[in-house]
Amino acid sequence: MFDAFSGRLEAHELETFLATGTPPTGALPNLTRIQQSGSRLRHNLSGAHPHQWQDAEQQRIVQRLSDTFTLSELGSQQDIEADFQHTFFTVSGQHSMTTSPHRLLTGAASLSIDLVATYLAKRGMSAGLIRPCIDAQAAILRSRGVRLIAVDETMLSGHRFGDTLRNLLERGDRPDALFLTLPNNPTGFTLSRSDFELLARACKTAGTLLIIDWAFRFYETYDAWDQYAILHRTGVDYLCIEDTGKTWPTLGLKCSALVTSPHLFPDMRELHNNIMLEVSPFVLRLLTAYLRDSHERGLDTTVRELIRINRGELQQALCGSVLAPAATDRAVSVEWVRICCADLSALDLVAMAEEIGIAILPGNHFYWDDHHAGSSYVRFALARDCADFALACRLLRRLIDHTPQLRMAGAA
Repeated sequence: MFDAFSGRLEAHELETFLATGTPPTGALPNLTRIQQSGSRLRHNLSGAHPHQWQDAEQQRIVQRLSDTFTLSELGSQQDIEADFQHTFFTVSGQHSMTTSPHRLLTGAASLSIDLVATYLAKRGMSAGLIRPCIDAQAAILRSRGVRLIAVDETMLSGHRFGDTLRNLLERGDRPDALFLTLPNNPTGFTLSRSDFELLARACKTAGTLLIIDWAFRFYETYDAWDQYAILHRTGVDYLCIEDTGKTWPTLGLKCSALVTSPHLFPDMRELHNNIMLEVSPFVLRLLTAYLRDSHERGLDTTVRELIRINRGELQQALCGSVLAPAATDRAVSVEWVRICCADLSALDLVAMAEEIGIAILPGNHFYWDDHHAGSSYVRFALARDCADFALACRLLRRLIDHTPQLRMAGAA
């Protein structure tokens, strides 16, 4: 057990580990720490950031890095930002935003979320936050003193969506803002065009600020219709977080955009001025090259195909086991897996995977208001090199075959 863990534990974590035998992952306080711990393993399927190899066309972008740097030195920041924005919103199908002035660039989605949290806190606004979701969202909002109200994902689906939404936004303890991630991480839950318009209109009617994190947008078909055109048409107040960091394998070089409805922009710009001057022009030019490549060759080829291949590999590896995809029609770059065994928890499975060199995330922390509610789920990241991912799946299949507790009753 000790040999399998080479990371560091805080004193109280080590004491717990020695006293109870709980795997180190169980002692770590949040998903970020668990992902950091997972980086020591051969097959790190914990973090959702893309870590696949560059394909042939992307390698050509890398080979031109010296030219990209020189052009970044020579170009104007304003022109480079405008080019990035126009390309980003063109590729994402958000044509109403290609030249909008109501956007603020930051170096990471977490910074954009922190700006949102600061805005809410300064106005004493509460927020309804979707669950499950990545726990960092809740942590950032809470760190600024924002009161959170859990909004279960199941409330936002089904044929009674409109009634449920009105009940949420009109009840006595209704949130001042509604914070969703679309598609959601970890489940891949998304909204259709008609449901999205219903959401925007309901928030407008209730006077609810609509906040959406679109970090995983490129894995879905959101490029087929313009969400911002709907937001503008309904007149709802909104803050949207856009990001490149979950899509292209750029080794952590990324950019986030905080997009605001027009009348919120002056206040958000003042908050932004306190923490950001500009995003590196080199990073913006590099990201623009990846965006153009995806525009020319298509998102299916450059982004989605690898995810489909790896999802198929994982689902095949899980056949006949107590591990089942929670949904079969999702396209996001992670797989949310249900553990269909009352005697096996997420932390148990994470510990088993660690023993064979695979890092995955337990579902506990995604349920930021009740960790126990997520104890029967784990998350696998799919944005990895296909050959490496297939090897991890073979190891996982071998673990299932040699562990009776993981095999479905009656499976060979």
